Amino acid sequence: MNSKAKKIVFWGVLIAVAALMWAVERNGHNPVKATYSQFLEQVQAGQVSKATIVAAQGGANPVTYSLKDGSRVDSVLPHDYRNALEAMQQKMVDIEIRDASSQWLRVLANASPFLVLLGFWFFMMNRMKANRDAR
Repeated sequence: MNSKAKKIVFWGVLIAVAALMWAVERNGHNPVKATYSQFLEQVQAGQVSKATIVAAQGGANPVTYSLKDGSRVDSVLPHDYRNALEAMQQKMVDIEIRDASSQWLRVLANASPFLVLLGFWFFMMNRMKANRDAR
């Protein structure tokens, strides 16, 4: 295979991988957003089955919760969210509280496809340079 064909195959594969990653990201986890008031209304109406709260050191605390119909919703709780906890406990909502300091692992896991693609790109560029230098 000549050099021009290798470059065409390389760029074709790179564009295909980028398009695939874009399609997966676009169709992936995309929950609905809700206000704190809407969250409390849904809890009090008994529509919430599970809630995952990321406890931050200060400010607002993100919460992702599942409704009984299976849909997922994102919201934010105030720094002092005792009222929300009491309402969830009264309605027997499954509550999970995570520490915000463990979020860097999630960021690393989400970035791993891009890191693999970047590594593949560097590998292919070095191979192409080595082939060019060998001539």
